[in-house]
Amino acid sequence: RGPMAVRNQHPAQLLVAHLDASGADVLPAGDTAVRVGAAYTSLFLFGSNPQSSFAMDGEQLRTTFAGRLGLGRDLELKVAIPVVHTTGGFLDEAIIDFHDFFGFPDQDRTPAPRGLFAIDARQDGQSVWSVDRRGLELADVPLELAWQLRAPGEDRLGLALRGAVELPTGDADRGYGNGQVDVVVGAFADYRRGGVGYTANVQHAVAGTRGQTRDLGFRFADVSSVGVGLELPVRQDFHLLVQAELETSTLRELGPRVASRNQMMIWFGGRWTPSPRWAFEFGLGEDVIAKSAADFTAWLGLEWRIGAGRRLAPRTRL
Repeated sequence: RGPMAVRNQHPAQLLVAHLDASGADVLPAGDTAVRVGAAYTSLFLFGSNPQSSFAMDGEQLRTTFAGRLGLGRDLELKVAIPVVHTTGGFLDEAIIDFHDFFGFPDQDRTPAPRGLFAIDARQDGQSVWSVDRRGLELADVPLELAWQLRAPGEDRLGLALRGAVELPTGDADRGYGNGQVDVVVGAFADYRRGGVGYTANVQHAVAGTRGQTRDLGFRFADVSSVGVGLELPVRQDFHLLVQAELETSTLRELGPRVASRNQMMIWFGGRWTPSPRWAFEFGLGEDVIAKSAADFTAWLGLEWRIGAGRRLAPRTRL
């Protein structure tokens, strides 16, 4: 089933349209799939220069409800509805211990106060983008179309093109959208050999910026990214998943290094598939470039493929 449908959970990167990690498969005509995914992220990042600053502290739960429909002619339509909950959180001590144990970047969070929430980008003394702490907010909604150029298979490279427009449904004044329609396009490759799956993708998103932010002389930058993934079968119904994605920062025009650095997330997880219709995923994501991305993300996903498996049953002739 390809890689986990995950992405970098940095709140600024979430403002820009993105194609989640995927293989080159598309659903057959008339088949549908429904997915719910939840990403819980610890956020901690601070940096400044004489002209600008960026501060990010808190925790965020982003839940996405997505549906896919096979259109036929190697086309597939996808719609996703993301909702976001932000909080000061409870994971600070656990994340510090986790980083110490594995030797991951600490982001200098050990001496910081616990349980706070603040996300603010400032330039020349003015806030150009900030996030209000909210119980529940709708984010921007993407509409995605996939076109399979070549179906993947054993010792066969699969290729697909994907593109999406992201509608400005999130509240840009509260920091949950950029107030504009974004566009993203990408190419996805999928190769399988000996039961092991290999995936890769490259994509580019054209970012929009709300009018109030442009009036202050700042714009969100376009984002380019490249990702790779590995799917390793442990047994027929359980696969291990490892994947990584490197992307440019949409805040790179702000100035401080914590905002301008490229960001890279690596994910470790697994997928249990008790039947062709159902799949349950879990994963952990960690930033690997110090002081650049969201600190730590836990991921859970559940997918139901309606119609999957019906062609596997033998036909009975009367």
